Amino acid sequence: MVVASGAFALLIGAVFILLVFAIREQRDSARRAIRAQEAISAGNKLEKLAIDLETGVRGYVASGARPVFLQPYTAARQAYTGQGRELTSLVNDNPKAAGTVAKIRSSIDDYVNLYSIPMISLARDRIDVAKSVIVNGTGPQRIQAIRSQFQQLFDSERALANKRTSQASSRANAAVVIGIAGLVIGLGAVFLLALYLARSIVRPVRDVAAGAESVSQGDLSARAPDERSDELGDLGRAFNTMAASLEQSRDEVAARTAELERSNAELDQFAAVTSHDLKEPLQTVTVFAGLLDRDYRDRLDDSGKTFLDSILAGTDRMRTLIRDLLEYSRVGHGELQCEEVPADEMLERARDNLAARIAEKGASLTSDPLPTVSADAKQLSQVFQNLLSNALKFSDDEAPEVHVSANLFPGEWRFSVRDNGIGIDPSQAERIFQPFARLGAAKEGTGIGLAICQKIVEHHGGRIWVESRPAAGSVFHFTIPDSGATEGQQPETAPAGVGA
Repeated sequence: MVVASGAFALLIGAVFILLVFAIREQRDSARRAIRAQEAISAGNKLEKLAIDLETGVRGYVASGARPVFLQPYTAARQAYTGQGRELTSLVNDNPKAAGTVAKIRSSIDDYVNLYSIPMISLARDRIDVAKSVIVNGTGPQRIQAIRSQFQQLFDSERALANKRTSQASSRANAAVVIGIAGLVIGLGAVFLLALYLARSIVRPVRDVAAGAESVSQGDLSARAPDERSDELGDLGRAFNTMAASLEQSRDEVAARTAELERSNAELDQFAAVTSHDLKEPLQTVTVFAGLLDRDYRDRLDDSGKTFLDSILAGTDRMRTLIRDLLEYSRVGHGELQCEEVPADEMLERARDNLAARIAEKGASLTSDPLPTVSADAKQLSQVFQNLLSNALKFSDDEAPEVHVSANLFPGEWRFSVRDNGIGIDPSQAERIFQPFARLGAAKEGTGIGLAICQKIVEHHGGRIWVESRPAAGSVFHFTIPDSGATEGQQPETAPAGVGA
């Protein structure tokens, strides 16, 4: 009897110890799941501060450098470093998220030091130049890149929260099973104990775990019971505080996003109005210069004729520059009008638009069969036209030879435009895609065509780059995501490099 009682007591003790262990593990898993949600909340706050930085700079420039509009930027700049440290401490148990947070903090530091501070200084000294730069600058792209990094962070933390929530649920179920095993023994005390544990511990923890799972799936209105005065009550209250903070942060981010979109729309309108206002005095200069050329050219000496020709050439270049600026400001905004477009037809349209220049240069333009892709027809034709025009422009004294091809890679079509022109120094391969970046040999154009190509290609979800060497021609590559089209498909082979 003593042995049986002892064995029974050991069995009950073992069951009790296992039950307590399972409950503690489950509770720890729930807390870890909440920690991941707290990291998401801290990330939302840091993302809001990053948006405030961009909104503040844009508002300051758009207002004509009025200090009051810089207040959101100043507050965000003072707060983002501390918020970044808090976020770092919350993700130190997730190496992938920790690496993403480090990149986010570095990107925000770069935005502040390399973009916003110079922009504010420029606005104080030359507000007109600052407005032009902010319309065409990289500020929105930097913020969009930062927000993409935040999305990676949130995806990682949500996955971690789901995993920990699943662990919490599994361990809660294990606690229930152990409780049932105690019931099988048949002791009323064990039955009562198991019932007490199920009602007083397991159920509240499962409620918290279920709430954490709902939040991780996007339902920020989920709440957990918080009436108790013990640790589970503290856990429920902490969870509810976290969920409320997440809900508030989501609303604030949505409001800031709407404000940023409104600011972008105002800047687009500003660019259009400014371009229109610039055209009127330019037209006046053009008309009077034309009258001088028509009625008084014969009365001018050689210097006067040279001055007059310079005025006419300058006004023509200014007209082209205003047109290109307005076009650049419009590219990349709004919804793409995508349809299944035969790239052969778009290339032919670009060839027709450049027919006079092709004939003047004696150029040879050839192409492989090109695929049908999902794209905006007008914009794809513009990319081809700009790249062909670029090849004709930098053809040196040789007759230009241009060849267009396309190759299918996993998930994308890669188009290549090869020429036999003067080539490009590899150190300039990235700079030439910046607005107004013109190589030393360029004698025409505004230096904005390749920047427009880059905006169009990136708006389609692709990328563009160049492979070249001086005196060895150039190959411009750009990609368009594959929509499953099969017409004119080529084998999956990489295009040959320059000079191959």
